[in-house]
Amino acid sequence: MRKANIRTLSGVAIVTSLTKPHPCPGNCIYCPDEIKMPKSYLATEPAAARALALKFDPYRQMQKRIEMLARSGHPTDKIEYIVKGGTWNAYPLKYQYWFVLESFKACNNLSRKKKTSTTQQYNNITIEKLKKQLKIEQNYNDKHAKHKIIGLTLETRPDAITAKTIYDMRIQGCTRIELGLQAPDDKILKLIRRGHTVEQFKKAILLLRQTGFKVDLHFMPDLPGTTANHDVEMYKLLFSDPGFKPDMVKIYPCTVIKTAKLYNWYKSGKYKPYSDKKLFEALIEIKTNTPRYCRISRLIRDIPTTDIKAGNLVTNLREELKKEMDKRGLKCRCLRCREVGHSTTTLQHNNTSATHLFVDEYETVGGDEYFISFEDKKRQTVFGFLRLRLPNFDNSADLDNLYKLMPEIKDCAFIRELHVYGQLVGIGKQDNKATQHKGMGKKLVSRAEKIAKKAGFTKIAVISGVGVRNYYRKLGYKKQGTYMVKKI
Repeated sequence: MRKANIRTLSGVAIVTSLTKPHPCPGNCIYCPDEIKMPKSYLATEPAAARALALKFDPYRQMQKRIEMLARSGHPTDKIEYIVKGGTWNAYPLKYQYWFVLESFKACNNLSRKKKTSTTQQYNNITIEKLKKQLKIEQNYNDKHAKHKIIGLTLETRPDAITAKTIYDMRIQGCTRIELGLQAPDDKILKLIRRGHTVEQFKKAILLLRQTGFKVDLHFMPDLPGTTANHDVEMYKLLFSDPGFKPDMVKIYPCTVIKTAKLYNWYKSGKYKPYSDKKLFEALIEIKTNTPRYCRISRLIRDIPTTDIKAGNLVTNLREELKKEMDKRGLKCRCLRCREVGHSTTTLQHNNTSATHLFVDEYETVGGDEYFISFEDKKRQTVFGFLRLRLPNFDNSADLDNLYKLMPEIKDCAFIRELHVYGQLVGIGKQDNKATQHKGMGKKLVSRAEKIAKKAGFTKIAVISGVGVRNYYRKLGYKKQGTYMVKKI
């Protein structure tokens, strides 16, 4: 029996941990600011409440979540690990390495049948020793652990992205970055005291793409200084301007929380959210203007309605939007709405013989992107996909610094993401009713290699999660630095 089937329906078991409260370099007027929580998080949010109860201990957060998923009947072989807590790079570097080390150790000790961590507190140990211990734990997770961390997501700000922070995040095992933009409009960013510009965001996403990262952009409708129509136009810009074009978006309509500076603006009449109807209509337009290669991973924050003083109060907003779009004959083409586990088409989930291979190419600053996917003929259901990047190399100082730190990626094409959807199937296991472990991943990688080779590339790098390196070894890739690399 499996409880809450949706938790592993995308092919991975998602585990979220929160970092401890720590000062954030931002001064955003909409951000909640509870003393006992990291900036922008509320103690009443589910993941935040768990973290608070466990005193933000990364080891205990990981193990308790895995145990809960296992008790609910979910396989936990493939863990998509997400670390939240505001700006990751604002935390002391020793804390960052310690937090990730403890998380890996928590997964590994379940295989070793050890119940507690033995790492001393980060402030009593050198960074070099933490790095050495982390490498040991990552190697164990790669080769022996039953609970493999196949992806690590960190949350940060555009103005925190540099060659050095990218290098450290790669050593830590990061494969995806959640990057807050909120609005591609400098006037709005200045009004909300965001602390960075649109151009800084574009520079950050370029650096991340040129090192193979996946980018999850945060977009916030209903901010001060905007309108529903302007929000729709800004969202369209995200996919028409080559400087953006994110892989994923989290859409968080602005809400007024009592501990945020925006609350005083709301009380004084300086800020007034636009109507629920306007927000609903804007979100319908936003969903219909999302391209196939992008995934709308979230539509609202898990903030209890009791904490919201103004703004959206509909907790099942995605479901309500879908009902209305179905009535109007409208479809959202985003990856989440079309992935096989969430698909409402009549196509059988295990009927992989009905799949067709599609290759979509789109231009971004600094290189061309290829979205290679297995879908049904009408492109209503996605079984699996791969993101391939063919960079145009320039001689910028930032890229030179990156190549000095990570010479293994110079002149490489990148496999930035490979994902086969459907109910998670344990590593080495088979399930005739599932789509995983049917050879689709291997075929997608083969097509990516052919495209890269035809374009003149002689090697290809995968920004592989630690726990999935062995999969790429079987396909001829070898570990170089923090990447899996193959000559083609």
